[in-house]
Amino acid sequence: MKFLKKNILKIEFKSILLILSFTFALALLLKPQFFLKTELVNSIFKDLGFELKSIEVEGNHFVQKTEIINKIKFINCENIFCLDLTKSKNFIESNNWIQSVKLKLVLPSKLKIIVKEEAPYFIYKNEKKIVLLNIKGNEIDKLDFIDDRFKKLVILRGEGAIDNIPNLLNILDLNDSIAGKVTEARLIGKRRWSLKYLSNIIIDLPESNPEKAFYKITELEKKYGLLSNKLKKIDLRISNRMIIQLQTLSPSDEESNI
Repeated sequence: MKFLKKNILKIEFKSILLILSFTFALALLLKPQFFLKTELVNSIFKDLGFELKSIEVEGNHFVQKTEIINKIKFINCENIFCLDLTKSKNFIESNNWIQSVKLKLVLPSKLKIIVKEEAPYFIYKNEKKIVLLNIKGNEIDKLDFIDDRFKKLVILRGEGAIDNIPNLLNILDLNDSIAGKVTEARLIGKRRWSLKYLSNIIIDLPESNPEKAFYKITELEKKYGLLSNKLKKIDLRISNRMIIQLQTLSPSDEESNI
């Protein structure tokens, strides 16, 4: 009888030990920060060399390294496993310049941060503000002035210009060579685009089928070199008609129709 009781006690003890072990393992899996941030565990990991000593940042050109590093978050402890990678990722990506970010632990003491920045594509400008935009028209940053880094970007003007970026891209995609020399695109009356080529030639596109009108210019440029520095303006607003205004001092010779 005593032997039976001893065996029962051993079985119960093993069962309790198994339950406790399982509970501990489950808690460690689900709530690792609870154990990691305890003073004893934190100290042990640091003594073993698992302490953040270096941070490597790749892919940043516009955002300062220090600005990215300052977004790194810990969970109330100091060893490398205490890094809150999810929260750190969210904080870094809250910057409009950052499109996405990857964080990798390189044990025992290094954190690698790989960022993908937004590519500036347009500048929207009016009397009140200058805004840097990506290709989708999303705001990246506000500017006090246009510095050398962004002087090659197309400047957008006019009410509704940002909303009509897809339409503008459809037009410019017809000829990369000419599109690369368009310095400004103004939306007139929320209806049609007026483009500035090489900062001195105005190309007025029609409201209807602007792609067709732009393609007509690309063909004439290819065949005859239409876009010379002698031109001041090309007006394509009237269907099947092109009005050319020359850079001339003689009013009588200023316009010709094609």
